[in-house]
Amino acid sequence: MRLNAFLPNLAGVFLVVGLFLGSASGVAADALKLVVQRGYLPGLPALVRVEVLTPAGTRNWSLWDGEALLTADAGVTLSTNRVPMRNGMGSALVAFSGGGDFNLTATVDALQAMRPLLTLTNEPVQFAGGTNAANTVWSGVVRMTNHVGVPTGFALTVLSNTLVLIDGYTTGTNGLSFYVNGRLDVQGTAADPVTFTCASTNLNSRWGQMRFNTGSLATAATNNFQYAIITRGGRAPGEGHTGQAPILRPTNAKLRMEHCSITDHATTSGGGTPGKIGQATGSDLTFDDCLFQRARMGPEIGGTALLFTNGVIMDMLGDDDADGIYIHAQSGGQVCALKNSVIAAGGDDGIDTLDSAVLVEGCIIRDWANLVEDAKGISAFNNVTTVRRSLIVDCTVGVSAKTSSSNSSVRVNIFESTLARNGTNVLAQRKSNATGPRVDYRITNSILWSTSDSIQSDFGETNFTIGFCTISEPWPGTNNIVSDPLFTDAAGHDFRLLPFSPSIDAGHPQSPLDPDGSPIDQGCYTFQPGPPLLSQPLLLGGAHQFTLNAYSNRNYV
Repeated sequence: MRLNAFLPNLAGVFLVVGLFLGSASGVAADALKLVVQRGYLPGLPALVRVEVLTPAGTRNWSLWDGEALLTADAGVTLSTNRVPMRNGMGSALVAFSGGGDFNLTATVDALQAMRPLLTLTNEPVQFAGGTNAANTVWSGVVRMTNHVGVPTGFALTVLSNTLVLIDGYTTGTNGLSFYVNGRLDVQGTAADPVTFTCASTNLNSRWGQMRFNTGSLATAATNNFQYAIITRGGRAPGEGHTGQAPILRPTNAKLRMEHCSITDHATTSGGGTPGKIGQATGSDLTFDDCLFQRARMGPEIGGTALLFTNGVIMDMLGDDDADGIYIHAQSGGQVCALKNSVIAAGGDDGIDTLDSAVLVEGCIIRDWANLVEDAKGISAFNNVTTVRRSLIVDCTVGVSAKTSSSNSSVRVNIFESTLARNGTNVLAQRKSNATGPRVDYRITNSILWSTSDSIQSDFGETNFTIGFCTISEPWPGTNNIVSDPLFTDAAGHDFRLLPFSPSIDAGHPQSPLDPDGSPIDQGCYTFQPGPPLLSQPLLLGGAHQFTLNAYSNRNYV
């Protein structure tokens, strides 16, 4: 209704016209988290992890790309003062030299966090090594000069604020390693994490790996890691997809890692050598709030249950198969799920599957755009991959599905997700080892928006069942929309919906309602309107005063 038609009905009422401007950058971040080991040795690189947090304490994903600046006092110099960041997370190896105790400060825009670091130059060193680390406790500075074994039924406990320095090698595959048949219990804290790293200042020098091996998964003890930093490994025998050494190598083992960082196990030159994050067989893995960065590839798992939550996988670089994670078929009853995480920037596929059933929920998958490798955000090969409430952007292909023969099949379910700025959003693919054609896409309540070919099939349109979606090209299906979804700022990677987007309330009518009780929206972000156009009345001076809000073209969150 026009305003001039409305005003005559407001006798005895004051009307205040206001302009409601929504936030263009999402929930404002108000805190910076800085995680770094408490003590340092001059010249020896230490991992500095920086996170931007929202007022709710969650990572601020709306900060798409950024940089933290590092400064030090007390005359200490830094090998680098910059930490590149994606979606509110970043890390860098930094060497400190030229001073004693000092304060390290990280700055992102107007946010700052400071941590005191203490020099360990004169600290006593505990030497370790041997095949019988039975019920041993490590603390302080530990120098590992030989392989360490933990027998069945025993535990190696590493207390908070422990710095484990492992003798390294510049060549070969026999670097010092952990052989855990019992249990490893790493008890770091946010203020005092535990660090495992190479003892040499030579960045080409590296240790081996951590091997966990038990006779039976059913009776295996759980290896627990809290606030552990694991860097500069990889001098071990190569295995699996890339033929490079896994840093974590569980077999019939259970690992639970929380708030851990596993980084810097491969160089960017020479095809990415020598280390990848891990390789698991017949195991059970839980990763919460973990960072995997700068390795040959992420974990490769088979016959293994996986729960990866609130984590980040990024910067997996190499000449071939530099995947964020590679998931082979799991065993009966096992679940593989990645939830509320970011998988960003690598040489091949963000998530690569082979015969596995995988759930991807609440994730951002971005920047898998290597044209040489035909990179994909998600590559599904046989079985079922389900994607919910996820954002897949800036990839050569958003999601690719393929199957090995007419006797096998692959199904991809995509619900309430946004795929945009990809060369192709969804692809039913024929390759030399994947002839198809039993490729089955089921896509509902989603946005597939591209300036090129949003949907592509090597077999025909019958591979896609798409309904209640906004698509950048005409496609058969129920209630599909070919209209600009009106992203807030796609160029700035803000894919929330503007008011009057055709994708608002346009989902399947039998889907669960949005939190405000309205029909479900399309895409990964639920549209949140601003205050009502006409506010509740306020009695002032004997008259009722209302506020009429005129909305800007912003999303209200």
